[in-house]
Amino acid sequence: METVFISTTILVATLFFLSQSLARGVGEMGAALKQIGLFILRKNPPGLVDLFDDKNGSGSRTWMNFGMLWFVFASVLGFLAAWHSYDPTALDSLASIGWSYDDGSSLRDATQHLLGVALLYGLVGGAMLAAARNGNGRLASEANASMMALLLSVMVVTSYVLPVILGFLGIDTEATGISRFLLSLETLAIGFILIPVLINVLITIAGRGDEELSTSSWFLVMALTSNIIAMFFLFFGELSSSTQTVWLGERVSTGWVPLALMFAVGYYVIPMVSNQPIWSGSMRTASMVLLFMTIPPFFMTDASASNFLTNVGAILLTLALIPLFAASVNIIMTASSGLSSVVKNPGATAALFAFVLLPFFAIGGYFTSMDAFVGTGELGAMAHSIDMGMQFTVGGLLILAASFTNYPLAVNKKLATPSTANMAMWLVLVGGVSSTLTFVTGDFTNNAVAASGVEDAVAQSGGFFLTGAAMFYLLGIGAIFATLVIIRTGISVGTRVEADQVSDVATYTMVEGSSTTIRQLLGRGVGVDTTLVVGSGEEAKGGHTVLMTPTEAMIQFVQYLTDSGQSVFQVFASMDLDASGKVDAKEFLAAMKASNVPFLTIENASDLLASMDLDGDGELNLPEIDIAIAQIRRSHGITPSSSEEE
Repeated sequence: METVFISTTILVATLFFLSQSLARGVGEMGAALKQIGLFILRKNPPGLVDLFDDKNGSGSRTWMNFGMLWFVFASVLGFLAAWHSYDPTALDSLASIGWSYDDGSSLRDATQHLLGVALLYGLVGGAMLAAARNGNGRLASEANASMMALLLSVMVVTSYVLPVILGFLGIDTEATGISRFLLSLETLAIGFILIPVLINVLITIAGRGDEELSTSSWFLVMALTSNIIAMFFLFFGELSSSTQTVWLGERVSTGWVPLALMFAVGYYVIPMVSNQPIWSGSMRTASMVLLFMTIPPFFMTDASASNFLTNVGAILLTLALIPLFAASVNIIMTASSGLSSVVKNPGATAALFAFVLLPFFAIGGYFTSMDAFVGTGELGAMAHSIDMGMQFTVGGLLILAASFTNYPLAVNKKLATPSTANMAMWLVLVGGVSSTLTFVTGDFTNNAVAASGVEDAVAQSGGFFLTGAAMFYLLGIGAIFATLVIIRTGISVGTRVEADQVSDVATYTMVEGSSTTIRQLLGRGVGVDTTLVVGSGEEAKGGHTVLMTPTEAMIQFVQYLTDSGQSVFQVFASMDLDASGKVDAKEFLAAMKASNVPFLTIENASDLLASMDLDGDGELNLPEIDIAIAQIRRSHGITPSSSEEE
């Protein structure tokens, strides 16, 4: 059996088991697992974790701080690599201090590696905050999250510094195989470092109570789990010389993981700022499920496999466009419903532009990846330009989105100098797009001249690479400006947003008979100025509105029916818009909104409908609605309100 089948089965089975555990829980084992997890987070290693701050938001803040730092380093190296493509002798002067390099491939590899580290830090940090607010408002251990962030950076720095030290000692790391060993050891270390991070997130979202698992939390858990498994695939694949296992690990770590983290940030920032629910539940499901069932069209390499596996891979590569387009359209449409709020927020604007650009990079990545996978591989240079352009532009914008939107929430302060943040966003956007287009044009020119067959033909691509490097310089400046904004936000005085002053939640809707605690309300972003609406679906006029749970919505719906004196027959007739004798999710959601229950999403309505659907046909009939309404009335003792009785 092909080893890629075994590796894929392990990966998919793990993700499926985890998704089922998130949806249904782990029963009586949950309490014991939670205690073990908390012990790992708070007591290991003994004494070291106590050195880190455990205040609310400190873990997410640390990850985003490191993300911006590594993004600056990656953009600087990216500019040097771009300039080296124009002038290969530009860095020869460094030879006087013992620096040596090859044709520039090492510089490009370092840029890609540090950019991946920056994306991991920045996007995980932003998604951590979303997971915390989906739970009790804080991570299970903020201190452990900060410690893991520091350990990861120490490991990355060590992987670069140690070969240099060995080189000064006269040890050839390439000839002795030390360089390859250190790379394998680094992947294994990343896998072990991310395990406590995953445990931290799982315990955090386990404290959400009756709250629905947010889309951002789901993507974060899947991304962390996939990355951990991919790191072990890379290490043991290299150890056993299993090229297929290594190939799968690379596809997961460079495809699934960064895209899932991008979706985690986008699905949190845009709905929160626009004050709108996610536009389409079906598109959300498509982006959630199909992403982990296809092969993303970025950083593709040739696979040593049979024709059958190659054909299957080509099909999965084609299908990979579906989740990318679904997520982009879904987030763009969600933003369009609250566009006035989105354009006023630098982070939300950056996220919106990121998902506007993602489909274009996906199309370019598809054709170049298909050439690398089943073609001649002649588009390798263009593929690298598109792949790096996608991560620098789309990934960079989403790092800014997390930093400009989630970082102020983590430090409980307002964003400092929004005008500078806007300028940084535009510099990253313009620099990333223009440099990518210019580099791709230069690569295309080189390919065209090489394919012409004219022996003395000279590719006039130097001007393209020079212009591309100059435009990429804008992206580096934007990264530096964004870092300055984050630093000013963190150290600013007098702009702290206290919990008793301002909250990004303008209205929180509760249902009469439901229960909660002050800690849970604060964790969900509620402040003392937030309007608590009991038994009402009045629309919020500003800020972020926390959506109802399906149970709360159904209780309020039955209360409305009881107050209005409608019979079950009247209710069903008003729901069945197409007179089919059945009520689907959209008709059910429309009826709920018409009954002053507007804070219910289509996915929540679908879940609620499924819980009432006794025959499992995906729709509700009259007896099913009658039974559900009767159960709610009996369980919650719903009677007509006093105003209706009078």
